[in-house]
Amino acid sequence: MTAKIIIIGLGPGNPNHLTLGAIRAMQTVGTVWLRTAKHPTVPHLPKELILESFDDYYDHLPTFSEVYDTITEKLLEMAQSSNKPIAYAVPGHPLVGESSVLRLLNKAKEAGIETEIVDGLSFIEPTCSLLQIDPLQEGLTIIDATELAARPESQLPREKGLELPVLRPLLVGQVYNQRLASAVKLALMEDYPNSHPVSLLRGAGVPGEEARLDLPLFELDRHPEWTDHLTSVYLPPLPILEAIGSFANIHYVIARLRGPGGCPWDREQTHGSLKRYLIEEAYEALHALDEEPEKMAEEFGDVLLQVILHAQLGADEGDFTIREVMSELARKMIHRHPHVFGDVTVSGAPEVVLNWEQIKKAERAQNGEASRSVLSGVPRAMPALLQAQNLQRKAADLGFEWRNLEQVLDKLVEEVEEVRHTTNQAELVEEIGDVLMVLAAVARGLKVDAEEALRLSNNKFRGRFEAWETIVHERNLNPRQMELPELEALWQEARQRYGK
Repeated sequence: MTAKIIIIGLGPGNPNHLTLGAIRAMQTVGTVWLRTAKHPTVPHLPKELILESFDDYYDHLPTFSEVYDTITEKLLEMAQSSNKPIAYAVPGHPLVGESSVLRLLNKAKEAGIETEIVDGLSFIEPTCSLLQIDPLQEGLTIIDATELAARPESQLPREKGLELPVLRPLLVGQVYNQRLASAVKLALMEDYPNSHPVSLLRGAGVPGEEARLDLPLFELDRHPEWTDHLTSVYLPPLPILEAIGSFANIHYVIARLRGPGGCPWDREQTHGSLKRYLIEEAYEALHALDEEPEKMAEEFGDVLLQVILHAQLGADEGDFTIREVMSELARKMIHRHPHVFGDVTVSGAPEVVLNWEQIKKAERAQNGEASRSVLSGVPRAMPALLQAQNLQRKAADLGFEWRNLEQVLDKLVEEVEEVRHTTNQAELVEEIGDVLMVLAAVARGLKVDAEEALRLSNNKFRGRFEAWETIVHERNLNPRQMELPELEALWQEARQRYGK
């Protein structure tokens, strides 16, 4: 006879919810292995049944994962050595919130052991009765408490979603103790206001134990007597304008501003009219990075605003949507990082850059753009110094570069001499440009971002000069009437006052 395991759902806890199919299946095998005997339905099972449980595993194994692995191994061993089916009974429905069943199904398939699921009522149906909601009509989202409480070791978003679906009602199942309730609360408070209403639901569908406690989210873990293996937490949805922090919220706000009855200014904008704001917001974000880090979140929000505005314009005109923007970005990043999302191995950052350029070249060839210059990807609107370094970097990929730093420095001296001996204004502009171009090459050879270096120097000069102005005003001086040594002395004093 083929080895077989019958997996039976005992329902949520009300004996009246135990199905006729479950009773017949248990009576057929005689002996029933219970994941836990601590379930309200167990005392009401037919008296002729022989009941065994795995409760002792919970007592001496340190984690639920080890408990479920051990249960699975035991059941597979019994099935392979028995001449009749093995019955395994679990609370609720076997495929709703039962990690041990999923492990058992996978391992049984690998071992060639037949399995049969005997459906049972899950905790979801009586919970919906207690809440008086239709889960399909309301779009109810259901999540396990342990999964919600699991905190990534880094700032990676949850693999099953960047954020909770706060615009839909949420049911968190199996909040079995106060410690887990605390972890669930902290996870929920990342997406919901601290005072958002929640409902603690205990013993749904179990006569004499069914109860509901409504409270604000921040109090979720302050009622330990309400948390056990029959406890769930329900959260009503947030209105779209209150779902602050979610992408759906800001997407809706921008679309509403652009829509009928929205803001006249936003409705008048075009891709062309918004260009200046994209540049301005990018520079303000750079300023925050250097000078006001406490404003970085605000300034990067303004940059994101420009992206979403352009995407909404694209959607309004039928050209593209924000979904396409994100899709293109995701595809590009995954494809160009095979060392992270594929099986390519790299030795370090330089090889990553080399791979990136090779992948881009292959993409261009696939799109029929193989004949384009390697410099075509450098925008002409890019700031001149940054553009110079990028042009040189692209050219260097084809070997067009000085072979050592001394050669670049010699070229710099040559260009400076040409400036020294040039009197024609038009030629002088050209020679100054050559000096700056070679300086950009010097910076690139020393692995210095020339644009960043000059920006930092600008900031330093700004700070020192403002300190110099302060001294001049404090002493009621007229710098236009002062000699150079006096101005220099004030400058040195300003440098000390500025402190950088």
